[in-house]
Amino acid sequence: MPPGPPRQPGSVVEMRVADVMTPRPVTVSVDCTTDAALRLLGSHGVTALPVVDRAARLVGIVSEVDLIPGRIPADPVLAGDRGESPTSRSQGPDAAVADVMSRLIVVVHPETDLAEAGRVFQAHRFKSLPVLDAADQVVGMVSRSDVVRTLTRDDGTLEQDLADMLTGAGLLGFPVTVRHGVVQLRATGTGGESDLDRALTIVQSTPGVRAVNVFRDVMVETAEDQEVDRDD
Repeated sequence: MPPGPPRQPGSVVEMRVADVMTPRPVTVSVDCTTDAALRLLGSHGVTALPVVDRAARLVGIVSEVDLIPGRIPADPVLAGDRGESPTSRSQGPDAAVADVMSRLIVVVHPETDLAEAGRVFQAHRFKSLPVLDAADQVVGMVSRSDVVRTLTRDDGTLEQDLADMLTGAGLLGFPVTVRHGVVQLRATGTGGESDLDRALTIVQSTPGVRAVNVFRDVMVETAEDQEVDRDD
C-alpha cells in the first residue's frame, strides 16, 4: 500500500497510522528460533513479529498462529481416540522462524489514513500490520486493538486529541467539548465559513466521534461580509 501524502500546514487532518501505531517494534531475524520468537511474543504482549534480513528489510511476519501448532500437549485419552500421538510436536526446538513465517505481507505506512488501514484489517483478517517508512524500514506495528482503543477513547482524551488536531490545522477559534462521544464545536472567532467547514470536517472524520453539534458564539464572517469591509 503506497504511503499517504504528507500533512501540510492548514490542511484537513485525518487520523493516520502514525497516530496509533506502536513505534520501534521488536523484530526477529530469519534465523531466530521459533522458541525464541514465541518467548518474545509472550514477553512483549504482541501477536506478531516482523521478520527482517541482515539489511533490516522486511521479509516476512511470524505470528501466534505460526508458532503455536504442536506446542500444547494433547490429552492422551482424546488423542488416542483420534489416532494421534499425545507427544507429537510439529516444530523442533531449533526450528527457524524462516521455516514457519508468512511471506505474503501486506504493509502500511505512517502516513496511511487510519480508515484505509481499517479496511485492510477487514479485507485480510490480519491482527496486525507492519508499518514501513520510505526506505522500507520497519518503523512500527499497528494492530486491530490499536484501532479499537482509538474508537473507544474516553471523552477527555478525545477532546484533547480534537483540540490538538484543530490547533495543528491553524484553527484556533473552534474550542470543543465532548460528552459520550458527542462533540460540541463552538465558533468563537472571526474566521470565515471555510474555516468552520474545515473544522467540522476534521471533527467528523475523527474515529470515536458519534455526532457533532455546532454552536456560534459570534457570527462567522462570510465572503460577503469581507467584501463589505473592503468597500468601507
